[in-house]
Amino acid sequence: MSMLTLIRDVKGDKAILGKLYFNGGLFCYTLENAAKAIPCGVYMVQNSTSPKFKSELPLLWNSGVSSTSGIRIHRGNTAKDSSGCILVGMGRDAKKQSLTESALAETMVTMLCRNVTELIITEEYK
Repeated sequence: MSMLTLIRDVKGDKAILGKLYFNGGLFCYTLENAAKAIPCGVYMVQNSTSPKFKSELPLLWNSGVSSTSGIRIHRGNTAKDSSGCILVGMGRDAKKQSLTESALAETMVTMLCRNVTELIITEEYK
């Protein structure tokens, strides 16, 4: 079974940065709005068409976060681009609390999540 793990490793004043691993290998970087980040835990993942973005994107939910609350994985560069969703990028700048090459990362994660059904979120701040 394929495994997707997000390890949050940098906590800034506006953003929480992390690394997204697929089967143990680093896949891309993540950024969440520090004020609106979802709790650590195990989430179900399923792609569906986002009414807001009008495209296929991964949707996350579990017993504490309903599938109707719309926690998505999508492109974006800073905490301003997230209202609680997980942003992805191919690179990051921890000091600027930002991501780079976000559109590419969104495409790759969306394709990957066609075959992944679970995401584990943990924290390992340094």
